[in-house]
Amino acid sequence: MNTSFLLTTLQQQLEEYTELYQLSVAKTELIKKNDILNLNEIINKEAKYLLSLDVLEKKRVEAVYAVLSGHEWSGDLPTLSDCLNVVSDEEATKLLNMQSELKVIIEELKEINYLNQELIYQSMQFVSLSLSMLKPKQTAPNYGPTSKQQSPKIDTLFDSQI
Repeated sequence: MNTSFLLTTLQQQLEEYTELYQLSVAKTELIKKNDILNLNEIINKEAKYLLSLDVLEKKRVEAVYAVLSGHEWSGDLPTLSDCLNVVSDEEATKLLNMQSELKVIIEELKEINYLNQELIYQSMQFVSLSLSMLKPKQTAPNYGPTSKQQSPKIDTLFDSQI
């Protein structure tokens, strides 16, 4: 079973995820510096990488189907783990190494994206706090006398209607 197309596709995915990770690290610094213009550029580059990764994922699925042609797999869609059962030990080792590298970079990407999300959330909280300090909420206008201005009701023993 030839897994060269699958390995090539996985290698390309690894390179794209690595580039995406490096963009996310750069994005963290731009968020800290509040550099919106360069942040927009990074976001546009990330969108391009995500489109490329979508295409590579489709290629990976095709490659997995090609490796598993004529074999059964568990679940609805075949996975890389299913391929390990039908390839030689040498190819399985290569696939496992590539799989572990992909897992590492994807986990690092998740962590940095979570950090960026938290930084943006804190930045938005700071902006909201600053705006509320500059322009505090106004109370609703009252059209009647306040409780201090109202004359207190005095209960008297004298009833004028008798």
